[in-house]
Amino acid sequence: MTTEEPQVEKYESFLVADCGSTHTTVVLFDIVAGAYRLIARTAVPTTANAPWFDVAQGVQQAISHISEITGRKLLSEQGRLIRPVRTDGSGVDHFTAVASAAQPLDVLLVGLFDEVSITSARKALRSVYHQEKDHLSLSDQRRPHEQVSAVVQSQPDLIFITGGTDGGAEDRLLQVVESVGLGVSVMSDSKVPEVVFAGNIKLRERVQAMLSDYANVQMANNLRPTLETEQLDDAVRLVTELYEDLKINELSGVQELIDWSSYPILPTAHAFSEICHYFAALQNQNVFGVDLGSNSVSLITATPEQVQLSIHSELGMGSPVANLLDKVSVDEVRQWVPVEVSAAETADYIFSKALHPFGISTDEKSLQMEQAVARTLIRCAVTTAGHDNRWPVIGEQQVPPPFSLLLARGSTLANAPRPGQIILMLLDALQPTGIFSIALDRYGVLPALGALAAHQPLAVIQSLEAGVLSNLGWVIAPIGKGQLGKKAMDITIESERVSFEGEIEFGKIEIFPIAPGKSAKVTVKPSSRLDIGFGPGQGKKMTLTGGLAGGLVIDARGRPFVLPRDVADRRSLMRKWLWDMGG
Repeated sequence: MTTEEPQVEKYESFLVADCGSTHTTVVLFDIVAGAYRLIARTAVPTTANAPWFDVAQGVQQAISHISEITGRKLLSEQGRLIRPVRTDGSGVDHFTAVASAAQPLDVLLVGLFDEVSITSARKALRSVYHQEKDHLSLSDQRRPHEQVSAVVQSQPDLIFITGGTDGGAEDRLLQVVESVGLGVSVMSDSKVPEVVFAGNIKLRERVQAMLSDYANVQMANNLRPTLETEQLDDAVRLVTELYEDLKINELSGVQELIDWSSYPILPTAHAFSEICHYFAALQNQNVFGVDLGSNSVSLITATPEQVQLSIHSELGMGSPVANLLDKVSVDEVRQWVPVEVSAAETADYIFSKALHPFGISTDEKSLQMEQAVARTLIRCAVTTAGHDNRWPVIGEQQVPPPFSLLLARGSTLANAPRPGQIILMLLDALQPTGIFSIALDRYGVLPALGALAAHQPLAVIQSLEAGVLSNLGWVIAPIGKGQLGKKAMDITIESERVSFEGEIEFGKIEIFPIAPGKSAKVTVKPSSRLDIGFGPGQGKKMTLTGGLAGGLVIDARGRPFVLPRDVADRRSLMRKWLWDMGG
């Protein structure tokens, strides 16, 4: 007889780098007391830009800091990563990276109708970091030679062509494609664009014949096979692959990271969407993700079955913040500042932020302007994503679909001095409804966990259970109309030490006490005109846990809430909201 030796589970260590446009973050996960934990995390200024132009240098600097923190040797004398772990404890078993430092794809859009094919194309392109250089459609009033000139001037990395239902119109789209072909034919030989055709499948061979001599042409399923049907997945897959090939894999210094890596290098937004989807499937709930980055704003809606990613590369707290004033007026930004600030001062702050993205707020006014800009950026992204994805509209504002968990990240949020300020920024910008909790990625580890989720789920689960996220607390935000000063909701909180009964007036936002980490039984009963997700006037009894904000947030300001027109009244109200939220 033979006996099998018992299987011994092999635990491995993981080092993950996040190469951003302003900072490079590296995190180390390893076993402590039989379970995975976040061991160390460090961030250094990015080296993707001048004068270094080498992302690997920043990663090496950050890894060196990890070694100083932990006393664990991770790099050889030549600066190479030591893999796998050696008998003396040096090194790490696995390395991988995510990246948002790469330049966005320069895209030329081509389609038939702006409100149909062009709209679907823009929606598909929001799956990658990109900037739209120009677009051609039947509504374009430029003459043919001007369209050809526009193609040449745009110097696109990608020409994305769509339009026509399957078996539908042919000649009109081919006329536009002909202008594209003429433009591409006179472009420099050093600039060979990629073409993705996602239009009428009957035109594939003709488009291939018209463009293949001057560009690399790939075919995707028609975005709009019928007027009523939209299918984006195939085009999204192709565009994502092109972004990774043309931008991430061409980052200076990235080849060294690829050589070290056990897994493919992902775009940061994709890794964040992976962890949002992971949360949704793990906890069987809807999750909403907000990433307020330096060079983009990303929004994620995740259910257990699917995830939708919307990247807004024209927005961000770094250089792209200058684009904000192309989308909104200065007054729409400064309406969120609770102290006196002029339009010129606000505009100067925005342009200075674009020129100096590494700068930090050093006084109360600049902090409040930074947070006002953050609110406006997120609101712009929500408006665009909501239109693309047909999110609910309340009044005239797009709002996210209902969710149970809000995951938020970005240095402006993570570096806010008080939890109440973070919650207010998110509630003001998103205006969400229902009952949900908020978790903040204070240490910037969620993309790293997203990169590991498909390969090492145990490491992800145990690291999350160990508390790598900052739990800010729970929020109840009813939808409906009320009268200012009148009762909006009754609330009862019962915990081991405290029993509390109270009410909140319509138009207010308040925190009701639940100690951080402690559970309490909460009963809420809204007035007959308000709905917390179970029908007008219907209450709910639940067990909730306190977070860093110190209790349960009741946002009874209405949806959408309306700011006072009088400047003094508005500033006074915002100061009161900050005070009531401990901000």
